[in-house]
Amino acid sequence: MLRHASFAARTPQVVANGLARLLRARALRALNPPFPPGSWFVCLGDAQGTLLEVLPWGRVIEKNAAGGIGIDEAMRDRTSTHFLLQTPLSTTQIETIAAEEGWECARMNAGLFQFTKVWVGGTFLVELMSPERAGASTATFGLEGVAALDGRLRALERAIAESRSVGAGA
Repeated sequence: MLRHASFAARTPQVVANGLARLLRARALRALNPPFPPGSWFVCLGDAQGTLLEVLPWGRVIEKNAAGGIGIDEAMRDRTSTHFLLQTPLSTTQIETIAAEEGWECARMNAGLFQFTKVWVGGTFLVELMSPERAGASTATFGLEGVAALDGRLRALERAIAESRSVGAGA
C-alpha cells in the first residue's frame, strides 16, 4: 500500500494545487524544516493517509545530506519515476483540469487496463485512473488477479510482438 511519494517540481505550489484538484485532495505548505522552503504536501484524505510531497526543483533524496534532501543542480526534466493514482474524477474531468493547468495529458491503454497520463508541471508523469477504469486494474493486479498475472502478461507480450511483426511486414 502506497503511503506517500515524493517528487520535485519547478513550481511546487502550482503543481500541488493542480494535483489537489485532480485528486479531490488538499494542498498544504510543507513544514520547514525539515522540508526545503517551497515544499508542498498533497493530502489525499483517504483511509490510508496517503500523502504526496512536492519538493522544489533540484531537490533530491540523498542519504548523506542533512535531513536526507540534497541538491542536484543538473537535474533532468524526465525520469523513470512516476506513479498511478486513482481519482474520484472521470476521465473527461481529468482532461479538463489538466488543460486548465496547462499540462499535457493522453488517454492510454496498457492492454490490461486504461488510464490517463498527465505531465504535471511539464516534467513529472502522474498516471490517473478514474473509477470507471479501476475495475480492470484491480482485477489484474489485485489479490485474485495476481495468481494468473504471469500468464496474462506473457499473452499480452506475444500479442504485441505479433502486431509489430505484422505491421513491419505490411
